[in-house]
Amino acid sequence: MSFDLLEAGKRAVLAHQQSLQTTGRNINNVNNDTYVRERTNYVTNEYGVIEGTRTERMINSFINKQLNRDISRVEFNTAKLEQAEQLDKLLGNRDTNVASAVESFFNAMQDANSDPSSITARQIVITEAEGLATQFNSFGGFLNDQEDIINQRLSTSTEQINSITENLAELNIQLQYGNSENKQSDVNSLMNQRDAELRKLAELVQFQTVEHDSGAISVNMANGTPLVLENGKFNTLVASQKPDTGRLQLFVESQTKSQNETRYPVRDEDVGGAVGGYLDYRDNVLLPAQKKLGQLAVRVADALNTQNQKGMDLDNQLGAKIFDLSDTKVTGLGFSNNSGSGEISMSVLEGNSEQFGSENLLVKKISATEYTVQAADENGAALQDSPAITIDASAGAGDYEVPEYGVMLSIDNAGAAVGDQFLTKPAEEAALNIQTQMTRPQDLALASPVRLVATSDNEGVAELELSALNEPGAFYNGNALDNDAPQRIEFSENADGSFDITVLDGDGDTFGTITNTNDFENIISRASGGDVDYDVTLDGTPVDGDSFSIQYNTDGINDNRNGQLLTDLQRENTVRRSVIDSEEPTLSFNESFARIVSEVGSKVSQTRISQETAEAIKSQTETAYESVSGVNLEEEAANLIQFEQAYNASARIITVAQTTFDTLLQSTR
Repeated sequence: MSFDLLEAGKRAVLAHQQSLQTTGRNINNVNNDTYVRERTNYVTNEYGVIEGTRTERMINSFINKQLNRDISRVEFNTAKLEQAEQLDKLLGNRDTNVASAVESFFNAMQDANSDPSSITARQIVITEAEGLATQFNSFGGFLNDQEDIINQRLSTSTEQINSITENLAELNIQLQYGNSENKQSDVNSLMNQRDAELRKLAELVQFQTVEHDSGAISVNMANGTPLVLENGKFNTLVASQKPDTGRLQLFVESQTKSQNETRYPVRDEDVGGAVGGYLDYRDNVLLPAQKKLGQLAVRVADALNTQNQKGMDLDNQLGAKIFDLSDTKVTGLGFSNNSGSGEISMSVLEGNSEQFGSENLLVKKISATEYTVQAADENGAALQDSPAITIDASAGAGDYEVPEYGVMLSIDNAGAAVGDQFLTKPAEEAALNIQTQMTRPQDLALASPVRLVATSDNEGVAELELSALNEPGAFYNGNALDNDAPQRIEFSENADGSFDITVLDGDGDTFGTITNTNDFENIISRASGGDVDYDVTLDGTPVDGDSFSIQYNTDGINDNRNGQLLTDLQRENTVRRSVIDSEEPTLSFNESFARIVSEVGSKVSQTRISQETAEAIKSQTETAYESVSGVNLEEEAANLIQFEQAYNASARIITVAQTTFDTLLQSTR
């Protein structure tokens, strides 16, 4: 009996000693964020005698997983907000945004129109044009740098993720070994290390975990692609540039290295964490702003170029381009499964870019001589409801106009196979690449190239007015009107009160006629039945025999009619809202930039609210986690007293058993 009592006391002492050690370990790690509170459980036999102990971590696996998810959500919004706020502040800064530069340019244009012969006023316009181009370049450069920063962070983050997954795989091996050797304290420590690594991983990406009986854990991306396996193997995450989009995308790459590596793409929306926040910022804030800014830059530059080319400068020459768009030409990115050797590029359809949008364009060869051009998303997929424009490229390599998208398709090498596809991004870096071409103030074409003169013997009081000034074509010959251009208009009244209108060229030959009409609008285009460089409308009713001459506006240095048309561009709808939502331009320059500011600001506001919500949820989860797994010093102090008393009592059992045993031995002598 005494021997059984001694054994029971010994086991009780060892058990309570383990409890004291566990309590001491809890107290020592009270400030260790990665430590999980432990508790020693006693294992008893059927008679209530302690057989041993098992120390376990006090952790709720559901709350633990929820905390990892909350961390990922907070880091996602924090990373996105951190980047988006920078862009939002820059867009809202009047000293740095494009809207102020556009306004300054048109203010200078208005001043020049007030004194069109002033070289000084014209020079200020050129200076403001240079400032406008510089502002577009600077803003475009900032957005381009932001994209580079995101790419760098993706590369750095994937290295961190791969380091973490390697550590987790090694911990899986150690956990299985620790369990097989029943080294419980070591196992708990390894599990703490594992949870700490999972916390780090949660900051970068979102994931799912599966715990196994061996103590190991499997880690999968949110889409189910494995990162860490139970057997200690792990896959690596790589940030790679897809050849069909030119954007960095995440792939899970098999650890087994072979000639044919296996890669599994991870959708951006499945990444989560800080990495997912960077990707979301890039795809839904940065790139849309970058492309819309490029669209605005193209429309500002091309609209001003086109209008200036319709006017006459101080040297009596037709106007030249103010801005240079040649560097905005982009190369098509071939899809990875293309089988041909074809190469294409895309540029702005200068002079006819009204339909130029912010969207990417997908070019596909559909037959031996035909291509289609269609708006596409960032992944190269055609946008639903966007028109697919068929291009007849039977002439082979060369330039083909696509006015429906305001671009010029250039087939640089006609070796593409049927089915080959190319993604082009004509708007993405356009703002970065526009330049000022005009340097001489004399080249600013403020004057109209033609003037209208009533014949001196006209008896009527009607006046001929310029109704349209179109892109110069066949009507001009240097700094004069071509002899074949319309230069005289004669009115002849019929008996019924209608008029016959005769349009004569410079040689006196008939250019065109209109008979039996009282409609005096757009006379030249109606008389010719085609496109014209300029057109006129008669204001009022003529008298039989009235005539008017059209002359080249030589030395019209005080004329600002084309300058007024240049200034009017500030208020006109010149920017297309969307290739799907609108067929015609519906936004002015200011409205187009305001749209960028509004969209970015809205994203920032939404993300800020999401971050605050995520932080609140995470705080609640942390509280729940700490209530289970955190060390409470008051509780541990009470446990320390309790286990100390139990230990002393168990030691007393041994003393009593020893005394009893000694007494029995002495009684037998």
